[in-house]
Amino acid sequence: MDEIKDLLSRAIKSNKEIIKGQEFSVQANLKGTDDYINLYANGAVVAVYDVNDQDLNIINYDYKKEVKFFGECLEDEGMEVYLDEGLMN
Repeated sequence: MDEIKDLLSRAIKSNKEIIKGQEFSVQANLKGTDDYINLYANGAVVAVYDVNDQDLNIINYDYKKEVKFFGECLEDEGMEVYLDEGLMN
């Protein structure tokens, strides 16, 4: 889980680059409109955080625990997070 926290911090700083770890990757697209941050697991998107709407959408239920931790990391970075489980497969 520490990997997710580190990746998020680095992705926010690099903006638009996919920052890869061993299992997870994070991409922050913060350009002012339609901002989002994606969490990937093994190359597939498992969560999308919509910065404007402050929604964290869980895409893959298998990673629910990790996505919730990702949400906590977003909050640590100063963002408001509302967890939305509506898109889960």
